[in-house]
Amino acid sequence: MKKILISLFILSFIVVNTFADNHKSPWKLLQGHWQFEEEYGFKSEVVYEKLNDGEGAIGKWADQDGNKFTALIGWMPELKKLVALGFGTNGAYWECNFTDVTSESIKGTMIYRDTEGKVQEGNYMIKRISDNYLESEFKTKDPEDGKFKILKGTIKKVVKKKRVVKKKRAAKKRKAKKKRRRKK
Repeated sequence: MKKILISLFILSFIVVNTFADNHKSPWKLLQGHWQFEEEYGFKSEVVYEKLNDGEGAIGKWADQDGNKFTALIGWMPELKKLVALGFGTNGAYWECNFTDVTSESIKGTMIYRDTEGKVQEGNYMIKRISDNYLESEFKTKDPEDGKFKILKGTIKKVVKKKRVVKKKRAAKKRKAKKKRRRKK
């Protein structure tokens, strides 16, 4: 009986560990304020917030022309796939399916429709250069002439300048102003 219980315990441990896949994405999802600038004309700022109840993030975008977008990014652990969907002004959207996901880069496909209705699709890759800087590459055919092209882009974290220095300068100016008033 003891051998049976031990065997069942070991078997259940093996089964649980076999089916308990790693549900965390190897790619560190972007959080906070970021600037995107792509060669195909897309310039935008986005604020990403991590989802409270899942392995993903939601982003609120605003581009250089005032168009607004909302994006949802999520990790599909059993497929080892990162998906990004974005929807915005005038029917603009993008869908990215990243099937090669590591801590350093994500690679897959993207279909992108801009606010004027022009659609581009192809291979899309984002490479992490540092915690605050990423580079992108979109390999696509030009919808007008059908020629193959590679469009590069940058993704930069917007780092707020420390206000401490500004506050100290402002305090010094106020003190100097008070001293001048007292002398008068």
